[in-house]
Amino acid sequence: MSEAESGSAPGPEAASEAESGAASGAWVSSSAAYLAPRDADAPDPWRAEAEQAGRVGGSRLIGAGPQLPSERVARLLRIEPGSAAVLRRRLVTLDDAPVEVSDSWYPLDIAGGTALAEERPIKGGALRALTDLGYVADRHVEEVAVVDTPEAFRSLLPDPVVLELTRVSLTATGVPFEVAVMLMTREMAPGVPRRLRYEFGPRG
Repeated sequence: MSEAESGSAPGPEAASEAESGAASGAWVSSSAAYLAPRDADAPDPWRAEAEQAGRVGGSRLIGAGPQLPSERVARLLRIEPGSAAVLRRRLVTLDDAPVEVSDSWYPLDIAGGTALAEERPIKGGALRALTDLGYVADRHVEEVAVVDTPEAFRSLLPDPVVLELTRVSLTATGVPFEVAVMLMTREMAPGVPRRLRYEFGPRG
Protein backbone atom coordinates (compact mmCIF):
# COMPACT_ATOMS: atom_id res chain seq x y z
CA MET A 1 0.00 0.00 0.00
CA SER A 2 2.85 2.31 -0.69
CA GLU A 3 1.10 5.62 -1.41
CA ALA A 4 -2.24 4.45 -2.36
CA GLU A 5 -0.84 7.23 -4.17
CA SER A 6 2.19 5.26 -5.16
CA GLY A 7 1.20 1.81 -5.05
CA SER A 8 3.44 0.95 -2.65
CA ALA A 9 1.59 -2.42 -1.73
CA PRO A 10 -1.18 -4.93 -1.91
CA GLY A 11 -4.42 -4.65 -3.83
CA PRO A 12 -7.64 -6.59 -4.40
CA GLU A 13 -7.51 -10.16 -5.64
CA ALA A 14 -9.48 -11.78 -8.40
CA ALA A 15 -12.59 -13.51 -7.04
CA SER A 16 -11.12 -17.01 -6.83
CA GLU A 17 -8.05 -15.87 -4.89
CA ALA A 18 -10.11 -13.63 -2.60
CA GLU A 19 -12.43 -16.54 -1.84
CA SER A 20 -9.42 -18.75 -1.13
CA GLY A 21 -8.05 -16.17 1.30
CA ALA A 22 -11.42 -15.73 2.96
CA ALA A 23 -11.76 -19.48 3.36
CA SER A 24 -8.44 -19.64 5.21
CA GLY A 25 -9.34 -16.61 7.32
CA ALA A 26 -6.43 -14.64 5.84
CA TRP A 27 -6.29 -11.27 4.10
CA VAL A 28 -4.69 -12.15 0.76
CA SER A 29 -3.10 -9.20 -1.03
CA SER A 30 -1.31 -8.49 -4.29
CA SER A 31 0.69 -5.47 -5.42
CA ALA A 32 -0.85 -5.43 -8.90
CA ALA A 33 -3.58 -2.84 -8.35
CA TYR A 34 -1.06 -0.39 -6.88
CA LEU A 35 1.52 -0.39 -9.68
CA ALA A 36 -0.31 1.56 -12.40
CA PRO A 37 -0.86 5.34 -12.52
CA ARG A 38 -4.46 6.39 -11.94
CA ASP A 39 -6.48 9.40 -13.00
CA ALA A 40 -6.87 12.27 -10.57
CA ASP A 41 -10.51 11.40 -9.92
CA ALA A 42 -10.00 7.61 -9.71
CA PRO A 43 -10.81 5.92 -6.37
CA ASP A 44 -8.04 5.18 -3.92
CA PRO A 45 -7.10 1.48 -4.35
CA TRP A 46 -6.56 0.82 -0.64
CA ARG A 47 -9.97 2.20 0.29
CA ALA A 48 -11.47 0.10 -2.50
CA GLU A 49 -9.70 -3.03 -1.25
CA ALA A 50 -10.90 -2.47 2.31
CA GLU A 51 -14.44 -1.72 1.17
CA GLN A 52 -14.48 -4.98 -0.77
CA ALA A 53 -13.79 -6.73 2.53
CA GLY A 54 -16.54 -4.81 4.31
CA ARG A 55 -14.10 -2.59 6.19
CA VAL A 56 -12.91 1.00 6.11
CA GLY A 57 -9.43 1.73 4.82
CA GLY A 58 -7.67 5.01 5.40
CA SER A 59 -4.28 6.67 5.13
CA ARG A 60 -2.69 9.97 5.96
CA LEU A 61 0.54 11.64 5.03
CA ILE A 62 2.70 12.06 8.12
CA GLY A 63 5.77 13.55 6.51
CA ALA A 64 7.23 14.68 3.19
CA GLY A 65 10.39 16.39 2.03
CA PRO A 66 14.16 15.90 1.77
CA GLN A 67 15.63 13.46 4.29
CA LEU A 68 18.75 11.33 4.63
CA PRO A 69 17.89 7.74 3.67
CA SER A 70 19.50 4.67 5.16
CA GLU A 71 22.59 3.28 3.45
CA ARG A 72 20.43 0.46 2.06
CA VAL A 73 17.87 2.83 0.52
CA ALA A 74 20.66 5.04 -0.87
CA ARG A 75 22.25 1.99 -2.48
CA LEU A 76 18.94 0.91 -4.02
CA LEU A 77 18.38 4.44 -5.36
CA ARG A 78 21.99 4.49 -6.58
CA ILE A 79 22.76 7.76 -4.86
CA GLU A 80 25.86 8.57 -2.82
CA PRO A 81 25.73 7.62 0.88
CA GLY A 82 24.95 10.71 2.92
CA SER A 83 23.03 12.32 0.06
CA ALA A 84 19.47 13.50 0.64
CA ALA A 85 16.43 12.03 -1.09
CA VAL A 86 12.76 12.97 -1.04
CA LEU A 87 10.67 10.97 1.42
CA ARG A 88 6.88 10.63 1.55
CA ARG A 89 5.71 8.77 4.67
CA ARG A 90 2.16 7.54 5.15
CA LEU A 91 0.30 5.81 7.96
CA VAL A 92 -2.18 3.25 6.62
CA THR A 93 -5.17 2.19 8.72
CA LEU A 94 -7.94 -0.39 8.65
CA ASP A 95 -11.05 0.48 10.65
CA ASP A 96 -8.93 3.28 12.20
CA ALA A 97 -6.30 0.82 13.46
CA PRO A 98 -2.74 1.24 12.11
CA VAL A 99 -1.65 -1.62 9.84
CA GLU A 100 1.27 -0.15 7.91
CA VAL A 101 3.84 2.62 7.72
CA SER A 102 4.79 3.24 4.11
CA ASP A 103 7.92 5.16 3.12
CA SER A 104 8.42 6.14 -0.51
CA TRP A 105 11.89 7.46 -1.40
CA TYR A 106 12.78 9.36 -4.59
CA PRO A 107 16.10 10.76 -5.87
CA LEU A 108 16.34 14.47 -5.13
CA ASP A 109 17.13 15.31 -8.75
CA ILE A 110 13.80 13.72 -9.77
CA ALA A 111 11.45 14.76 -6.97
CA GLY A 112 13.01 17.89 -5.50
CA GLY A 113 10.87 20.98 -6.08
CA THR A 114 7.88 18.90 -7.22
CA ALA A 115 4.59 17.92 -5.60
CA LEU A 116 6.32 14.77 -4.35
CA ALA A 117 8.35 16.88 -1.93
CA GLU A 118 5.32 18.73 -0.56
CA GLU A 119 3.45 17.63 2.56
CA ARG A 120 0.04 17.39 0.94
CA PRO A 121 -1.92 14.70 -0.91
CA ILE A 122 -1.39 14.40 -4.66
CA LYS A 123 -4.41 14.06 -6.91
CA GLY A 124 -4.06 10.72 -8.68
CA GLY A 125 -1.25 9.73 -6.32
CA ALA A 126 2.52 9.75 -6.51
CA LEU A 127 2.57 7.44 -9.54
CA ARG A 128 0.55 10.01 -11.47
CA ALA A 129 3.04 12.70 -10.48
CA LEU A 130 5.96 10.49 -11.53
CA THR A 131 4.29 9.70 -14.86
CA ASP A 132 3.80 13.41 -15.49
CA LEU A 133 7.54 13.83 -14.84
CA GLY A 134 8.31 11.14 -17.42
CA TYR A 135 9.04 8.25 -15.05
CA VAL A 136 7.10 5.03 -15.69
CA ALA A 137 8.12 1.68 -14.24
CA ASP A 138 9.21 -0.99 -16.69
CA ARG A 139 9.82 -3.46 -13.87
CA HIS A 140 9.69 -3.76 -10.09
CA VAL A 141 11.91 -5.71 -7.72
CA GLU A 142 10.37 -6.71 -4.39
CA GLU A 143 11.92 -8.22 -1.28
CA VAL A 144 9.99 -9.39 1.79
CA ALA A 145 11.48 -9.93 5.24
CA VAL A 146 10.31 -10.36 8.83
CA VAL A 147 11.94 -7.69 11.02
CA ASP A 148 11.71 -6.21 14.50
CA THR A 149 9.66 -3.05 14.48
CA PRO A 150 12.16 -0.17 14.37
CA GLU A 151 12.11 1.87 17.57
CA ALA A 152 11.12 5.00 15.62
CA PHE A 153 7.85 3.34 14.56
CA ARG A 154 6.83 1.59 17.78
CA SER A 155 4.43 4.39 18.67
CA LEU A 156 2.68 3.92 15.32
CA LEU A 157 2.61 0.13 14.89
CA PRO A 158 1.43 -2.13 17.72
CA ASP A 159 3.41 -5.26 16.76
CA PRO A 160 6.97 -5.90 18.01
CA VAL A 161 7.65 -7.83 14.77
CA VAL A 162 6.42 -6.76 11.32
CA LEU A 163 6.66 -7.68 7.65
CA GLU A 164 8.99 -5.42 5.66
CA LEU A 165 8.26 -5.20 1.95
CA THR A 166 10.82 -3.28 -0.10
CA ARG A 167 10.04 -2.42 -3.70
CA VAL A 168 12.39 -0.81 -6.22
CA SER A 169 10.78 0.67 -9.35
CA LEU A 170 12.97 0.98 -12.44
CA THR A 171 12.65 2.54 -15.89
CA ALA A 172 13.13 0.60 -19.13
CA THR A 173 16.81 1.62 -19.02
CA GLY A 174 17.23 0.29 -15.49
CA VAL A 175 17.18 3.62 -13.66
CA PRO A 176 15.67 3.34 -10.14
CA PHE A 177 13.30 6.23 -9.41
CA GLU A 178 11.43 5.00 -6.34
CA VAL A 179 12.24 2.80 -3.37
CA ALA A 180 9.22 1.97 -1.24
CA VAL A 181 9.74 0.44 2.20
CA MET A 182 6.53 -0.78 3.82
CA LEU A 183 6.36 -1.99 7.42
CA MET A 184 3.19 -4.05 7.75
CA THR A 185 1.48 -5.70 10.70
CA ARG A 186 1.35 -9.47 10.38
CA GLU A 187 -2.38 -9.40 11.10
CA MET A 188 -4.84 -7.07 9.38
CA ALA A 189 -7.16 -7.49 12.37
CA PRO A 190 -7.21 -9.84 15.36
CA GLY A 191 -7.30 -13.38 13.99
CA VAL A 192 -6.95 -12.21 10.35
CA PRO A 193 -3.38 -12.94 9.19
CA ARG A 194 -1.91 -11.07 6.25
CA ARG A 195 -0.71 -13.04 3.22
CA LEU A 196 1.12 -11.61 0.19
CA ARG A 197 0.37 -13.17 -3.19
CA TYR A 198 2.54 -13.04 -6.33
CA GLU A 199 1.53 -14.11 -9.82
CA PHE A 200 4.01 -14.53 -12.68
CA GLY A 201 3.26 -14.80 -16.37
CA PRO A 202 5.37 -16.51 -19.04
CA ARG A 203 8.66 -14.82 -19.98
CA GLY A 204 9.70 -13.97 -23.49
